[in-house]
Amino acid sequence: MIINPYIYGVATSYDPDAQAFITASGISGTEANAINQWVVDSKAAGIWTKFKAVYPMVGGTATSCKWNLKDARDLDAAFRLTFTGGGTFSANGYQPNGINSYANPWFMLSVNSTASNISAGVYSRTNNLSTGVLLGGSSNAGEGTMIFPKTTGPITYYSANNYATNGGGNFVSDTRGFFIVNKFSASITKLYRNGLTIATANPTTGNIAPAAYVFIGARAVIPSIIDSYDNRENAFSFIGDTLTDLESQLFYQITEKYQVALSRNVNTTQSFYYNSAYNNETNAFLFSTQITDNTIQTATNTLVSDLKTANIFTKMKAIYPMVGGTATTCKFNLVNAQDTDAAYRLAFGGGGTFSSNGYLPNGVNSFANTYLIPRVNLTNNNNHISFYSRTDTNGLYGDMGSSEASATSQLGLYGRYLGNSLADSGTFSQSRITAATANSLGFYTSTRTANNVFKLFKNGSSIGTNITTNTVALLPNQVFTIGGYNENGVVIQVSIRQCAFASIGDGLTDAEALALYNAVQTFNTTLARQV
Repeated sequence: MIINPYIYGVATSYDPDAQAFITASGISGTEANAINQWVVDSKAAGIWTKFKAVYPMVGGTATSCKWNLKDARDLDAAFRLTFTGGGTFSANGYQPNGINSYANPWFMLSVNSTASNISAGVYSRTNNLSTGVLLGGSSNAGEGTMIFPKTTGPITYYSANNYATNGGGNFVSDTRGFFIVNKFSASITKLYRNGLTIATANPTTGNIAPAAYVFIGARAVIPSIIDSYDNRENAFSFIGDTLTDLESQLFYQITEKYQVALSRNVNTTQSFYYNSAYNNETNAFLFSTQITDNTIQTATNTLVSDLKTANIFTKMKAIYPMVGGTATTCKFNLVNAQDTDAAYRLAFGGGGTFSSNGYLPNGVNSFANTYLIPRVNLTNNNNHISFYSRTDTNGLYGDMGSSEASATSQLGLYGRYLGNSLADSGTFSQSRITAATANSLGFYTSTRTANNVFKLFKNGSSIGTNITTNTVALLPNQVFTIGGYNENGVVIQVSIRQCAFASIGDGLTDAEALALYNAVQTFNTTLARQV
């Protein structure tokens, strides 16, 4: 378990930005330590610079809650809050009254933000399906940035700029938690709850930042109308530039860790939160899996670091470390550790088993669906797949792959069949590699880097090459599976080889294939499961 220093100890010195806020707000002790850790973690994660206004809502008074952590000056230009109406303050934050109260950050959308590059959000401590706006600013035409659950049901509407064309909604069972809206471009707006994407809108018009302020606890509507007063307790708010999916996930971890430190979190306390000693991807993966074993944590972080040092991490679409010993821990993609189909997290079917050594299909009906479709998500003539086998068996077992009918287009690996390792990328007749191998133990990687360069590696060494020109225009349009071979929608040749690692991504050079093997072998050696 990671020990949060701001929970179990008192910092001897503070980050300068944290110190400026602590001094201005007059907080001390646990609150000061929590603020400092939030700043330290945000900087380590690389997201601090994206924020324009951050309101931690600490101290229990209007005076302590008004300060912007990014610029702790008592000025409108510093976006410090001005509270109006009958809201209340406590150790849990700021709670508007739903009648006439709100907070004005003096943040003008048309002046202080960019239409296609804005992010905003609120940590709500109240489950109440009211019409109030948690945070919003709008023109009469409905332009603006807002988040507001509706009384018609547990649905959270959101928008960035024009609601009619830039927004949408998603059903939620609880309006507590950390809600974020991100505007990525003129055509992509996303809503997140507790770090996970829960809705996406694809606008076509209305990409305008209106000349309106953003209010917290109500909606400011130009020319001078205020409506949609809210009554949910606000434990954190922010406004800034767009955050990526990974950054949004890390932001939630850091902010939830902060709320736990103050004993005011609304979500179940977890065993792992953000650790500034780890890579961002490691943090996201460990938070999603809630793996607390220190050896696995360290090995996973070293794996990410080694792949980044070799400049191949960015080539990966999916990495499956197969750690933790359960279906839940083994399903996550280290590249994008969200529990969604779009993040290529695995869905296990059939009777496979899980252990500290990885995932073992049963040879009958088990397999893992990656939700990755080679034709859609990979590049023809520039792709790789890899599989670490801990089982020595000589049979027609499809360790991973997918194929069109009659093998007209296929991508796959077989560890050993009739004494040979097999790899496919294209049609059976043009693009198969058949390479003699003494056993099916080890790390197999097949990679195509050109229409006439297709190679198969075992433990970092080339064991086969096919230079036949690949005339297949497209990769298979079938979901890629691990532990079996998806042939035109039916998983066949289910494997009995234990998988201790798998990856899918762009093509690798010889040197990169060796670097991948070295990183994976180091990873599995640390976990005492190497072969």
